[in-house]
Amino acid sequence: MTDGEVIVVGGYGVFGRLVAEDLARRGHRLVIAGRRRDQAERQARALGDRCRAMEADVTDADACRALVRDAQVVASCAGPFSALGTTLVEACADAGCHYADIADDRAFVRQVRALGSRFADRGRVAAFGCSSLPAVSGALAFGLRTEHGPAARARMTLFIGNDNPKGEAAVRSAVSLLGRPIETPQGTVLGFRDGEVVELPPPFGRRRVYNFETADLDVLPAVLGASALSVKVGFEMRVATAGFAMLAVLGSRWSDRTARWATRLGALGRGIGCSGGVTMAELWRQDGTRVWAAISSASGGQRMAALPCAYVVDALVRGTALPVSGARAAYEVIEPEALLAGLVADGFTLSMG
Repeated sequence: MTDGEVIVVGGYGVFGRLVAEDLARRGHRLVIAGRRRDQAERQARALGDRCRAMEADVTDADACRALVRDAQVVASCAGPFSALGTTLVEACADAGCHYADIADDRAFVRQVRALGSRFADRGRVAAFGCSSLPAVSGALAFGLRTEHGPAARARMTLFIGNDNPKGEAAVRSAVSLLGRPIETPQGTVLGFRDGEVVELPPPFGRRRVYNFETADLDVLPAVLGASALSVKVGFEMRVATAGFAMLAVLGSRWSDRTARWATRLGALGRGIGCSGGVTMAELWRQDGTRVWAAISSASGGQRMAALPCAYVVDALVRGTALPVSGARAAYEVIEPEALLAGLVADGFTLSMG
């Protein structure tokens, strides 16, 4: 390993902590950065002598330049990404360091992709969406496409166990989609509408899922050769899924107040159900045949979402990443098979059919 530091922005948050813990386990020198210095210092101490803390506001250009000056890779795990802007991403491009994030916001991913040429000019990578969607979903879909050929249509599903901590920012992002237009390759759909029943791996079984907006809708059609792609989401607690679907039918003007109430209701349900989840890709071939692959677990769903970012950062630091530059999905920085094998080695189950 080289001596360059890895900056984990938001490394004391729900997902950032998991990314930082995995990178520390792999022996990397880390900087835990964010606006809350006390939390950054607490997390750095917990991770050992090779970690230190730094206070930084990643919406401030000067702070970002100071933060990334000596970095080899910056992992952005702060959120919500819809409110961050690209100040940190641009600072990484200017400094000539690699960048990776766990962004779940489609518009933000588009902004990162638009900056890809600046990273390519420096021979560096901006790895976007290194999380369940589109990293794990994309790796699953890429494997199916490689084995079975082009798809006529495809469906990606994210299923979330009830006993996963749900921060208000994540709930606010979900609430913002309710009843709102989502552009897909086959036309406009509405958020959390068009319920479909999917057959998920054990222990979840048959579940109803609804429209969701992610960067998969932009990046996967070309990978799959599919003219139609849907992305769906569902929750283990059926009443929560039904409640969101009802709000989506009632309208699209839901506010932060709705998100706060949903967060409080979600907290009351902690301890019920499991902390796992599923990411599943399904392809329908021209003859109507369905093939599918899924990564799942009855526990550690948030860790499944965080690990792809750690895998990508580790590969960029060690020089084992694929020979690419510019804005890339996780499965373009490391082999899709390696990403999935890493998840299996870390305790998750790969199912196919």
